[in-house]
Amino acid sequence: MSLFDGGTATATAPTVSVTSGSSDNAASASPRQAFRRASFWIVFGAIAIVVGIISTIAAGGVTPTDRFGADNAGPTGGRALAEVLRQQGVTVTAAGSADEVTELAADPADTTLMLYDTNAFLTSQSAAELQGVADRIVLVEPTADLLDVFAPDVATAGSPDVGSDASSLAAACSVPAAQRAGSVTVGSMSVQPLDDSDSSQTQFCFPDDSGRYLLAQLTAGSTTVTVLPDSEPFTNEQITRSGNASLALSLLGETDQLIWYLPGLGDLAGGEDVPTVADLTPEWVTPILLLLIVVFVAAAVWRGRRLGPLVIENLPVVVRSRETMEGRARLYQRSSSRGRALDNLRIGTIGRVATMLNLSRTSSVDEVVDATAALLGEPASILRALLRDLEPATDADLVRMSDELLRLERAVRRATSPLGPS
Repeated sequence: MSLFDGGTATATAPTVSVTSGSSDNAASASPRQAFRRASFWIVFGAIAIVVGIISTIAAGGVTPTDRFGADNAGPTGGRALAEVLRQQGVTVTAAGSADEVTELAADPADTTLMLYDTNAFLTSQSAAELQGVADRIVLVEPTADLLDVFAPDVATAGSPDVGSDASSLAAACSVPAAQRAGSVTVGSMSVQPLDDSDSSQTQFCFPDDSGRYLLAQLTAGSTTVTVLPDSEPFTNEQITRSGNASLALSLLGETDQLIWYLPGLGDLAGGEDVPTVADLTPEWVTPILLLLIVVFVAAAVWRGRRLGPLVIENLPVVVRSRETMEGRARLYQRSSSRGRALDNLRIGTIGRVATMLNLSRTSSVDEVVDATAALLGEPASILRALLRDLEPATDADLVRMSDELLRLERAVRRATSPLGPS
């Protein structure tokens, strides 16, 4: 129920128009106006970024994302390990094909080959061709073909069998690198001795509770092959835990040269060069793409030009206040701007009430509320909520609060009338 009596009131709005140009009477730029003025440069910057991305992709400059790649700085990459090895004086060279490995491995006695082939690009035949390129070979997550060639007494196993509270396993072997590490974190894969095989030349380290291991190493002549069943302990995310770093640095840093070999498409059977996207793209695509970009930028500049900032001017014609009031009301209704519509009504009510109370039209809302409360004997909190705090949630709330404003204005008019309340 309303605190004020019923009644009606009318309100008029000044007649204005919006034109472009400059004016000494123009109001200071609002954040929205500033954004509009800067919109051209924002669009231009976005276009420049898009062009840069397209150019980067066309040039093939894609950030390395190969899992356990020497240049991959992501959680599953191996960049942290490669950088530490370089700081210790080891020459770390990434290779993507068997031909590159052969060219790089000039001195097998001073070369370590780290082989990581989870995509199974290498077959047994192609892997056999790598024998002799390095005296130290480290197989990370090896496939069955690689084990057949380099470690025939070793077989892959499932996840290590450890307790729920255990996160690492102790070395429990005589391999120097494993002893220096002491322990290594548990990954998702392990190895075990191959059934019916003579594994006397192979040492297994970091045993779990079920006869599975996290490292196997065998020596045949001058060649030492180390099998690491899982790369996870040596990735950027896990390398600093337990003895992971010590084990990896000991195995990969024993020689002056390390070849970080991740087989690729060039190692597939046949060895043919796989065509790239650029090779398959017709020659006319690139000029057309560049032309479209230039046309888009030119169109954006052309359409984005303005004659100047928006300013307010008095119209040279007379427009009925009812027409402007109804037009603005329809705009508020279309955009559901109930709060904005109510604020306009509040501004008009506060200004007229301040005039009736002999207050300045620049008086604050609190000053008007205090004077009105003293005049009408109503709680200031209720008047403040009506004139400032409450927000209409529905159209019905907007209509009800508009009626309250009209009743308040009529009550103040009656109380300040020279004839007294009627």
